[in-house]
Amino acid sequence: MSMLYLVRHGQASAGTHNYDRLSPVGQRQSQLLGQWWADQGFTPHHTSHGSLERQRDTARLALTPLSLASESTEHSGLNEYDHRIIDALFGGGIESDNPESMTFADYVGLMQRWRDTPVNDLSDGAETWATFMQRGWQTVQSLHAQSDGQGTHVFFTSGGVIATLVATVLDLDFEHTIDAIWRIRNSSITTLHFDGNHARLVDFNTVPHLQMHHDPSLITLI
Repeated sequence: MSMLYLVRHGQASAGTHNYDRLSPVGQRQSQLLGQWWADQGFTPHHTSHGSLERQRDTARLALTPLSLASESTEHSGLNEYDHRIIDALFGGGIESDNPESMTFADYVGLMQRWRDTPVNDLSDGAETWATFMQRGWQTVQSLHAQSDGQGTHVFFTSGGVIATLVATVLDLDFEHTIDAIWRIRNSSITTLHFDGNHARLVDFNTVPHLQMHHDPSLITLI
């Protein structure tokens, strides 16, 4: 059995020309995660990150205090869905990287339209919701198997991937899956107990490395 730690990237740069870049707060969140791990004596056996800039930089900053930054492997299966494509196709003017532009009901509606669109009607390189739902689980299984299914694994990814993994483990319905995406905090840790085929949820959306500083500005969702 292995422990899997799913880490959401630090705060991205919403409202700028490059959302994918970590904001100064996102950089700080990632550094604090690494410092907290080092203080706890935590040393994962395997680490992987998606290919998005915010995921790569979160991994680098968090793993530097552990002297493991150069050992993390990259896998695009850990990437978030392309929100710019999905927003353009189904958002009706909504920008999901700007929380002030939508309510939760708006977001559920956007995601429902994506879910309900047949694959033949998708354009602009968009993957289907069903494909996205499966991708994170398949990626985690594959990376776990490549390490002979041993040890502690850390995956630096995004809220959508984490939520679909949790949905798979807990058999969540669609709206609860979307609710989970909406609520996952930046640099948070979700922990699974995993045997290669089945998982059990241990912790969800925890941020002890941020809460210990008693600074509400460090607790963010974008």
